[in-house]
Amino acid sequence: MNRQRGVTFIGMMFIAGLIVFAAIIGLKLIPAYIEYATVVNILRDIAHSPEGRGSPKDIQTSFKKHAQIDAIETIKAEDIEVEKDGDQVVLRANYSVKIKLFGNLSACIDFTPSSGN
Repeated sequence: MNRQRGVTFIGMMFIAGLIVFAAIIGLKLIPAYIEYATVVNILRDIAHSPEGRGSPKDIQTSFKKHAQIDAIETIKAEDIEVEKDGDQVVLRANYSVKIKLFGNLSACIDFTPSSGN
């Protein structure tokens, strides 16, 4: 007599539920990471452009322009710190994003983008 092997229907529904749950969480978190990557690219572009050689006020103005084009709302130009590392300009920022997942459960993600990465 051969015994059948495999996953039961209930087991398959449980696995599918876990996959759907992980997909929903992932789909809610991905935009925050995409925006973080955009902020890093903007900081790198500004640091390597002639605008990055100007005053901190000029750098913040340049960031405002880039952020408006890319629709970045979670970080403000005033949050950017300008540091000199020899001949290089290093731009850094710290910000948090709170993402409502479901019910009263939220995810809080802290980002530290830098042009020196």
